[in-house]
Amino acid sequence: MIRSMTGFGRAEHSVPPWRCRVEIRSVNGRFLEIRVRMPSGTGHCEEAIKELVKSCCSRGKFECSIQIAADDSSAEPLALNLPLARSYAKLLAQFREVLGQEVSVTLRDLIETKDLIQSATWEEQPERVEAIVRDTVSNALEGLVAMRESEGASILTDLGERVSELRRLLAEAEPIVRDYPAQLAQRLRDNLARYSEAGLPDDERIRQEIAILADRSDVTEEITRFFAHLSGLGRMLEAGGSIGRKFEFVLQELNREANTLAAKCNHPRIGALIIDVKAELEKLREQIQNIE
Repeated sequence: MIRSMTGFGRAEHSVPPWRCRVEIRSVNGRFLEIRVRMPSGTGHCEEAIKELVKSCCSRGKFECSIQIAADDSSAEPLALNLPLARSYAKLLAQFREVLGQEVSVTLRDLIETKDLIQSATWEEQPERVEAIVRDTVSNALEGLVAMRESEGASILTDLGERVSELRRLLAEAEPIVRDYPAQLAQRLRDNLARYSEAGLPDDERIRQEIAILADRSDVTEEITRFFAHLSGLGRMLEAGGSIGRKFEFVLQELNREANTLAAKCNHPRIGALIIDVKAELEKLREQIQNIE
């Protein structure tokens, strides 16, 4: 399956005390470019996000927007200051040892203890925040890839139709170019004969020149290569995957073959067919810019 380079994905994931929202857009690009916009304090997640994109896409420009907010907008997320709590626990143990009895501590005592309970921040739990972000980005990428594949299926149909049209045009040109060298040689003989009442002079040099001109107008190899390249394009479309760059290279080769055909075979019908061939090649070139 081939993919378009245009796509969009959105996902939202909640793990108290946070809610993460991700939007990812992709457009055409010669290479893989990834830009990430995320809240301050979450920069440690950027490399993981880029690796997720690279794992499922190989080409295009990506814009990834990440937002993190409190899971419940009516309450600020809180977290226990673990280092301080451990210090208080040691002190309570020392009090019990000195006093020889249990020390009673209420919830109010804990709440009123300075800095024991704090607002949860991303910097304090980087691994947990990264896990939330990774899960949300993964879900957003699933939607983006599905969209790229759906559009890619439509492009695949169009590419296949244009490759078939090129085959049809070449099939129409093939018998013309096959007979063209012999027709050219005969035309040269007839033109030379008109200049001599006795007909074509029995001159070996003239015969050699006619043979050379006929050979130079032979485009059998070009036609064979053209059909071979078209077969290669067909196999690429069947195989799918990231074929954009390879497809572009073959189109360049096809364009060169078309130019050679036009230059070597000075036939009015071939000239018209080559114009149609080059028009189809240009449409393929434009369309291939949209796939991965």
